[in-house]
Amino acid sequence: NREDTNPSKNRAKILQCLYTSRYKSHRDRVPKPAEGTCTWVTEHQKYQDWSKKEASGLLWLSADPACGKSVTASFLVTHLESQRNATVCYFFFKDDNTEQKSAIFALCAILHQLFVQRKPLSKYAEEAFEAKGEKFAEEVDTLWDILAKAVAEGGCGDVICVVDALDECEEETLAPLIRRITCLPGSQTSNVPLKFLVTSRPYHRIEIELSSMGTTIRLKGENEIKSIITDVTRVIDEGIRNLELVWGNHGGLEYLRELLRSSADRTFLWVSLILELLRNSVDGSRAELIDIVSTAPASLDELYTKILSKSTDHDKARRVLNIVVAAARPLTLIEMNNALTVRRDYESMRVLQGDLYPRPETTVKNWCGLFVRVIDSKIYLVHQTAREFLIKGSLPGRGNWQYTLSPKDSNFIIADICISYLSREEFSGSPLAMDARGRISKEAVNDYLEKYSFLDYAVRHWADHFRDSQDNGMELFEFTRLICGAGSKHCLTWFQVYWFNIRRYHIFPKDFTHLMMASLLGQGTVVGRLLEEGGDLNARSRLYGTALNIAAVEGDEGITKRLLQKSVKAYFYGKGYNILHTKQSELGVL
Repeated sequence: NREDTNPSKNRAKILQCLYTSRYKSHRDRVPKPAEGTCTWVTEHQKYQDWSKKEASGLLWLSADPACGKSVTASFLVTHLESQRNATVCYFFFKDDNTEQKSAIFALCAILHQLFVQRKPLSKYAEEAFEAKGEKFAEEVDTLWDILAKAVAEGGCGDVICVVDALDECEEETLAPLIRRITCLPGSQTSNVPLKFLVTSRPYHRIEIELSSMGTTIRLKGENEIKSIITDVTRVIDEGIRNLELVWGNHGGLEYLRELLRSSADRTFLWVSLILELLRNSVDGSRAELIDIVSTAPASLDELYTKILSKSTDHDKARRVLNIVVAAARPLTLIEMNNALTVRRDYESMRVLQGDLYPRPETTVKNWCGLFVRVIDSKIYLVHQTAREFLIKGSLPGRGNWQYTLSPKDSNFIIADICISYLSREEFSGSPLAMDARGRISKEAVNDYLEKYSFLDYAVRHWADHFRDSQDNGMELFEFTRLICGAGSKHCLTWFQVYWFNIRRYHIFPKDFTHLMMASLLGQGTVVGRLLEEGGDLNARSRLYGTALNIAAVEGDEGITKRLLQKSVKAYFYGKGYNILHTKQSELGVL
């Protein structure tokens, strides 16, 4: 059948819509497994039961924090690719990156991999693409239906999806994803050759959901103490061998091997951090190395405290950690350098550039030590447990670091940085070129972003950080006037870049007021303040109507209600209406 062998006529556009995350680089964040580790999973009877199952099925590998779930998941991707005649797709959740914490991004990544490996299957997304355009890639149910149908009818053989750290997926999209996955072994889809292998911590809420159908195969890594200890021992052995190679001391560190084995807390992370401390020792003397291991705290929390207590500058370390914890995505070293340098009183980018740190990676590591890692020039916390160590909760922390960071305060710090950056004089007189139809060229945007290295992050995320600063953010209200006010030259350039990212194919509005901008960006507190101040609340954008039109289109119920309470009008077909005093029949469009 010719149709069955031809990919979708819109294949290139569909693939572009589905490539919402750099899923390969996200997997590359995961350390490589030590030789011989992780094999206990593939030898386990529960894994064998799932693997040999002819029909669809779900295997849930649970394990405690820092016990190597992500390393194991990455290992299993490679193992399945080499051992089975199946199409293997994957996704690694992380809650430190907007690209890695949504089930929508996960399903997009899985479909993208599937369509790249099996080109004809892209036709199964054709109907949704033609009906919804690029928005088809924004719905869990739509994406899942495409996946199930493609696998069931596409004749592609077995498809296996490895999904790591399910517990780090945002709650909003996690529930529908789990509901779909747990239906795999049901009678309606039992003939679909689609299997899922998911990992997570053994949280009760996930256990309830994943075990709801009673057909989930669960491999409890938290009960496999002997296997975990064996793998930790292998990690120690490989680490000691590497240290001996570095120092040309073959067989001379046996005393460290035994000391580590007796001290290990049975988590891979604890061992890897101690091995890194050994690698970074000043002189590598026997006395120093023994002291590092023998005085190492027995728990991760205590080890984190010890690492941060050695910072060369505690205040700057805390600022870095606030930024890393709250950032919407991992910052590059160049972006972090700008973020650490910018201040409200800097008027010119030239002054900012003159104060940049010459070696940002070394600087950040001097401040934060092993608590952060730099991978592909991006800055990450060493582990999810490090984030949990820092962020305030209901329990009191120990020492000067544990539970000391507030999300509200962290977001305020980044909002201040972003707004201060966008307030620079360079952005007041360099609007981007637009074509005759009022659209911005991709080349102009890329050239601008290349010239100003922190602009992309500031443009995309300042409003979210401002909103998440809650009441703290209003300290920056007057600064937002500068970059959002009607007729502000500072507004034009950054808003052009923002508009290109979110409304690329729509005509750019040059006539937005601050109230319209706040309504678009979901800034309820700013909308409230502007409504109190009065002014021309019914100002109208020629193309997009009033602030009420904009809030309604964005689906922001809270802001829409605020605007209605102040009798802000909406425009339909060039005529203004007070919605609260207008009959539906008069509008004609509702």
